[in-house]
Parts: sequence; C-alpha cells; structure tokens
Amino acid sequence: MERKGGRMLAQAVGAQFARGLFLNGALRPIIRHYVHPKVSGLENLSGHGPPLILAVNHSSHMDTPLILTSLPKELRRRTLVAAASDYFFASRVLGLFVSVAVGAVPMDRRAGGKQTMATVDRLLAQKWCLVMYPEGSRTPDGRLYRGKTGIARLALSADVPVVPVGIVGTYHAMPGGRSWPVPGNVEVRFGKPLTFERYRLGSVNQLVLRAITDQIMYDIMTLSGLSYVDEYTSKAKARQSRARKEPAAPPAGRSEPAADEPLESD
Repeated sequence: MERKGGRMLAQAVGAQFARGLFLNGALRPIIRHYVHPKVSGLENLSGHGPPLILAVNHSSHMDTPLILTSLPKELRRRTLVAAASDYFFASRVLGLFVSVAVGAVPMDRRAGGKQTMATVDRLLAQKWCLVMYPEGSRTPDGRLYRGKTGIARLALSADVPVVPVGIVGTYHAMPGGRSWPVPGNVEVRFGKPLTFERYRLGSVNQLVLRAITDQIMYDIMTLSGLSYVDEYTSKAKARQSRARKEPAAPPAGRSEPAADEPLESD
C-alpha cells in the first residue's frame, strides 16, 4: 500500500484523520467497555518524541488498538504499526482497511530483508514511531516466546531507541480464534527506552543481534510478568499442530495393534 513519492497509504493526511475517528469513536469505547485498560509507565516516554520503535509482546488482535489508544496523542498521531504482509495485506480490501484504521504498514515477517530494512529506515527517518511485535505472531498459549533478531537489526540500522512494552490480559480477553473480546482487565506497561550505542564499537554479527533482541525480550518479560519460552512461536505452533494430528495412544495393556487392525500413520 505505497503511494507516489514512496509514502505509505497509512501516512496520508486523510488516513490519519480517519484513523483518529475510528480509534476514538469506535475502538476506544469498545475496549473500555470490555477490558477496562490500565496504562502505566507513560513517564518513561516523557521527553522522547518520534522516531521510536515500540517493541510489544503479542497475544491478541486487540494488542494493536490497545497500544495505540494508550499512547499520548502527540505520539499516537505519528505512530504506524508493522503488520505481516502475508496475513494483513494478502487481500487488497483488508490491506486498505488496516492501513487506514490502525496505520498498518506491510512488513515481511522475517523483518531482515532489504525491502523491509529500507521501508523501516525511511519511516523512521521521516520521524514516525513504529509498533513492532518481535515474536512475529501471536502467542499460542499466553506465554512470551523468543524474539526474532530482525528488530535488533532495524534498531541498529535506524539508530533509534527501542521502547519495550508489556501488555497483560489480552490473551484471556481475545485469544486467537476469537473475533470479539470477553469482559476482563488488561494493562499496558511502557518501559524505559533502550539504546544500543555500545554495540556500534565492533562488528555487528548474529551474536550481537541476538544479545540485543534478548535484552528487549527480557524487558518485555519483566514488564508483562509472562513466562518466557526460548522457542519461536512459529516452531511452537508447528509442533502443537503436529501433536493434534498424531493418533491417540492405545488403551492400557495394548502396546501393539491386533493382527487384523491396520497400523495408523501420521
């Protein structure tokens, strides 16, 4: 969803106006009615203007409107959201909607490709904040999963602070598979901005990128209070999917199938 001049649709003045109306007129009342959000740590954003990268744990489709409506107005107006291009922009209609409604911009989930790097560098150079989910996709069970190192590469490339953000309660309010929230309580906790100048003294390799990513994820874990799993969500979901397809264990006392009973395969 890119316009002439290299600007994204989400950056257009008309889209920003429509987004403000949608967030404040539709999403904010729904969120307040169902989950009574509490916001803490806004003092950590004081004195920090765009550009910033907001690194957030990902439990629900509710996370994006929740983080946007929790930001101070001056930052919210200059905040876009990195959205998986293969999920949110596979359909032109859906891509148009999320671009206007929440300021979504398409990103490769690998977040390390040349096109993604160029897009993020350009957005941050234009003084925009960017919401990113280092886990890559929503948690399958409410826990915090391993972050992808793409966020570290982007932070170093753009030379901007990363603000860790912990969101609590959205997995129970609206986990994957639900299209509408259930009553509950959620909280958004903003941490202190992280900078990584010390990593510029030497060469940037995978160990450096992993160290930066782990630092970001540690702060998110501390803020959210979630249990940490040192595994990528994609691998966890694939493993769980395989487990659901596996045949049930035979009843006790039957370690082998009967002679006239066929063997099952995966």
